[in-house]
Amino acid sequence: MRPGTADDLPRLMRLWKAEVAAGRQDMLPNERTLRRMLARFDWEAKSRVVEDDGRMVGSVLVMSRPSPDGILTNVYAAGESEVFLAAVEWGVRLSRAAGASVAQVFVGKGQGDGLGAIGLTLVRPWLRMDRNLDRLPEVAAVPGYMLADATTVPGGSWERMFNRTFADHWRFAPRGEGEIIGDHAPELCLMALTSTGGSPSGITIGEVEDYGDDPRPQPVGLVSSVGTLPEHRRRGLATWLVVEMLRRLRDAGARSASLYVDGQSPMKAYDVYRKIGFEVATEAEVWEATFS
Repeated sequence: MRPGTADDLPRLMRLWKAEVAAGRQDMLPNERTLRRMLARFDWEAKSRVVEDDGRMVGSVLVMSRPSPDGILTNVYAAGESEVFLAAVEWGVRLSRAAGASVAQVFVGKGQGDGLGAIGLTLVRPWLRMDRNLDRLPEVAAVPGYMLADATTVPGGSWERMFNRTFADHWRFAPRGEGEIIGDHAPELCLMALTSTGGSPSGITIGEVEDYGDDPRPQPVGLVSSVGTLPEHRRRGLATWLVVEMLRRLRDAGARSASLYVDGQSPMKAYDVYRKIGFEVATEAEVWEATFS
């Protein structure tokens, strides 16, 4: 086991592609997206790769962010059973040594054998829901509200809106403006505003991504960060935002759409998405180790 480097990325992608084929993960971003995500990653301190006779057979990357629960890490491990468990254990130990409060591991449903023995607990399901982009539903505007995007909503509004909207969600972690809208197309950053006063009320972000060999019609329109401020919930804003985003993703060239949702969402967000035509395509398991 040695530290990984940015030069390992092509071989890592082949390893991660095998994870998708085996059902341990549900998809693999393209290399351009991964390089952007890992642009500032500390490979020496937070990664390890496992090689056997010159062939990469395992890997682990640990990413962290502050949250109200303390430092939250995500341990991204790959490899066959024993190698995978050893990689996860290394990532969990690193998380604890670095002062994390929670270390998370996402695996495909039924793929968590052995994780309990190294100190993790299965805490909830995580769903990916898909739909095609034909015959999108007609949704009327919600009275008292209007939709705007990042071509007109001023900077700074997105950070405040995102962090207020998701503060009561499970394992919430604050994000900055650049992380929320960053290099997303401005027309795919949607916000619901009150018609009187233009007060932010709901949000969603979209992007178009090509996942290569993935069986979904490519490219895929990914809908993320769907949320409404507590005082504006249960009025139909989320449905309106998502349907409008689907139209914009289709116009931007997407041929199918996906979103991810907490399988134990207290707002039962998955029911809203089913009514729009989404169906559960894959189910992941979230395993956690918690440290005092």
